[in-house]
Amino acid sequence: MADETDVLLDLWKGQRDEARQMENQRATLTNIVILVTAAALGFLAQQGSLRASSLGVTLPLCLLGSFGAVACAKYGERWAVHSGLADALRHEVGLRHPGLNLPDLIAANGAEHAAEFPRVLRLKIWVLWVVLHSAIAATGLFLSLWILITRG
Repeated sequence: MADETDVLLDLWKGQRDEARQMENQRATLTNIVILVTAAALGFLAQQGSLRASSLGVTLPLCLLGSFGAVACAKYGERWAVHSGLADALRHEVGLRHPGLNLPDLIAANGAEHAAEFPRVLRLKIWVLWVVLHSAIAATGLFLSLWILITRG
């Protein structure tokens, strides 16, 4: 039978794998959205001017960007759950094995990181992905409104 530390380490590894999976899914979704957006904007540019029929491209672009923003926020939330649990499990291993000096190592790394990156320390990466997808949605909305105002 495995000892408790082995169980904690297996649980920690599982949570880190789940967090990594959330990030991989976010990356795949973002790549697809960017690819579709580039194709849609390329198609619109090739048309030469925005027409009422272009709404068939701009409105779905708005929906795609909105979906991407919501999905990225959800992926960020799920990542935080798994990463937070992994951190708690790592903390527990450190408490059970004080000779490893894990709390001091983690604190020193955190202090070094904060000193090296003070401007972006509080910025959450998932927020940047939500902003990117929101910008795509806003582009689709802006182009749709432009078509309706100028062609309507």
